[in-house]
Amino acid sequence: MGMISDFLMARRLRKGPTLLLPYAPDPATVLRTVRLHDPQAGPYGRGFKIGENVELRGPIRLTPELAARAGLPAGWAAAFFARNIDSEEGGDFSRPGLLVRGLAERLGGREHPECQEPPEDLAEVTGGRPIPVDELIALLADDLPGLAVTTVTDAGTTLLTSAESPIEVFVNEWDADDVTYELSADGGYGTEIPAAARRAALAIVERTGGVARDHNGFLITE
Repeated sequence: MGMISDFLMARRLRKGPTLLLPYAPDPATVLRTVRLHDPQAGPYGRGFKIGENVELRGPIRLTPELAARAGLPAGWAAAFFARNIDSEEGGDFSRPGLLVRGLAERLGGREHPECQEPPEDLAEVTGGRPIPVDELIALLADDLPGLAVTTVTDAGTTLLTSAESPIEVFVNEWDADDVTYELSADGGYGTEIPAAARRAALAIVERTGGVARDHNGFLITE
């Protein structure tokens, strides 16, 4: 890597969002995992393209010199960085960060710069059939005990909360055949809360159909 390209790569890795991995990754495994975020993702240049406007570049071998120049923590073997291909094209500019965060969780890596706040939105089920609220409460009783209706709005949203869990469930009935189930929680919780939300989302999918995605937009499969 020449001096100029080394400098530019270090600047790009420092800026992030950057995925750090403790091993040299198998590109096929990375692509399979990326496709949990975007099933249509595919090879692009020196990495992968996600959607119409996001590139995931890598893997990049992290030498001690490159890691130090980029201000990265020591001990990581490889990196990817995500970016918007065309800054003028518009779209969801949070997607590169969500992509890297989700890959870090699934591939045993770390996001840089590291996000310090846990997400409030944990899971969402779309495309499912509506079911009565009392059936939903019974369905989720194992993972979210004590759920009860807290609010019903004129816009068709029902909020379920529990004194036993920080997870809230929003049921948004847009029309008779279009309903979404959103699970969220306040900050300051441990890893067991996102896991409970994922289990609850899969239970909803099993009963109502639809697709479950996590807080980073990755498909929840287990």
